[in-house]
Amino acid sequence: MFPKPAEVLAAREGTIAATPLPLLLQCLFAEERTVTLELRLRGLEKRIQFEDGSPVACRSNLLHETLGKFLVGKGKLTEAQYQRALSESVQSGRKMGELLVQQQLVSPFELYKLMQANLALRILDAFRWGEATWRLLGESEPAELALRMNPAQLVLTGVSGFISFDVVATQLAFTDEQRFALVSRPVHAVADLKLSPREARLVQVLRRRPTFDEVVAGTGHDVEEAMRRLYAFAVLGIVDFAEEVPEVGAAPRSTAASSPPPAAIAASTSPATAYSTPTPTATATSTSTPTSTPTSTSTSTSTPTPTSTSTLPEESDELRNALAAAYLDHRGMDPFALLGVSESADAAALRRAFLALADRFSPLRFTSADLRDKAEALLAVHARAYGALSDPDQAALWRKRRAAAAEKGAGAARPSAADQFRIATNLLDAGTQFAEGRRRLEAGNPRGALEQFQYATDIEPLAAYRAYLAWARYLVDPVRHARLAQNELFEVARTEPSCADAQFFLGEILRAQSRPAEAEEAYRRAFKADPANRRAQELALEMMRAKKAPAR
Repeated sequence: MFPKPAEVLAAREGTIAATPLPLLLQCLFAEERTVTLELRLRGLEKRIQFEDGSPVACRSNLLHETLGKFLVGKGKLTEAQYQRALSESVQSGRKMGELLVQQQLVSPFELYKLMQANLALRILDAFRWGEATWRLLGESEPAELALRMNPAQLVLTGVSGFISFDVVATQLAFTDEQRFALVSRPVHAVADLKLSPREARLVQVLRRRPTFDEVVAGTGHDVEEAMRRLYAFAVLGIVDFAEEVPEVGAAPRSTAASSPPPAAIAASTSPATAYSTPTPTATATSTSTPTSTPTSTSTSTSTPTPTSTSTLPEESDELRNALAAAYLDHRGMDPFALLGVSESADAAALRRAFLALADRFSPLRFTSADLRDKAEALLAVHARAYGALSDPDQAALWRKRRAAAAEKGAGAARPSAADQFRIATNLLDAGTQFAEGRRRLEAGNPRGALEQFQYATDIEPLAAYRAYLAWARYLVDPVRHARLAQNELFEVARTEPSCADAQFFLGEILRAQSRPAEAEEAYRRAFKADPANRRAQELALEMMRAKKAPAR
């Protein structure tokens, strides 16, 4: 149904219009690429970092996507707390998250979950960028933080709620007679996805090799919902046309095993819980341990293993927070820091440090699969660190690296607070662009306003930004752009009925087209959404009087 991953990635760059983001994510996963994907849309930029095919980090030049602004938006910080933390972070050079934990504004475990959610939403936002260009930047450095997203869940969520339906309708072409079927050996097991009950029902219906009409009838989805989910499953290699899937007497073993019963499938409640599927082995190999360290160290029979016990303490908030803090920090540490030992530690001290960490973060202490995965990852990381320092040559190499880093750090001048603040202010802020657009509109410059409103909408597609974008487009050329602006305003009003601006601008266009009854209704809706808009009320009454005038 789609090109092979190697063929897609051979180009190294292209447009999202030709190669949609869901397909790019799937191809990078299938090829297990460790690479950075750069996306550009006019002045907007995102860089999504992948390790072994899974997204682990995303940088953008959008202010509202920074961790601090994200926490303010979630109600976890006030604007004043954010500004104080930002100022201290700039002056001290310490990370924002570290300061927030130290100030007890968030716990380490809560911070980790919020950072996961922030990363997921940064990537999901890129699904809106239908006009963007993309480029692969080659092998990337290990991510600063140990965050890892489930690419299959990102594709399903992004296609279901973020990507333009035009992309889906263009990419998923089929006839009324064609049937769909579950692939017997999919790249992603259905069990790896967090499905809503209706999505789980779709999986059950697909076992019967249905036509599209049968999918709609059997799931309760409307046409758009069904097409979006079929497209996502097709991109992920879970669904194909039935003629491409050999039919067998019974459901394929791998498919049956990978599809949990509907009762066992819970709907996703947050990006933090829905998208995270850490891979311990991948995380462990991404640490700062030198490449010359034998990969078998963590599994060698000579590596000490913690003594198992049936009386391990139960998982507690303190333990969860300690695990989250250790997991977030481990990538920036060398083996000495990972084990918490001095450079002069002898073999006995190394062994004690490793066993203490292995016991403290034993996977047996944790009940949830997510926390067990992180505990297993840390166990592997600590084992590799122990193995590296147990080798005299490797330990000597790490001492030299430490000395070189200390010497380099001592001679390096850190950017001034003013310089760092200047960098921060270069982040794109939708509110600033929107305010400038309104200023230009009030000054009688709709073309200049259009540019600013487009910028604001690119950054953050809020209903008010989209309404002003459509209105400015109409004012630039009322004859050519009337229908487009009207359709855009109808869509904003449909999805956000409380957007008074969309209703008011729609009334203005309808009034200009001599459609008083429709204009009156739009003005009434605008006044209902915003009772402070007296102009909408006056125009609604004016339209009503104009409608009654011929009767007299």
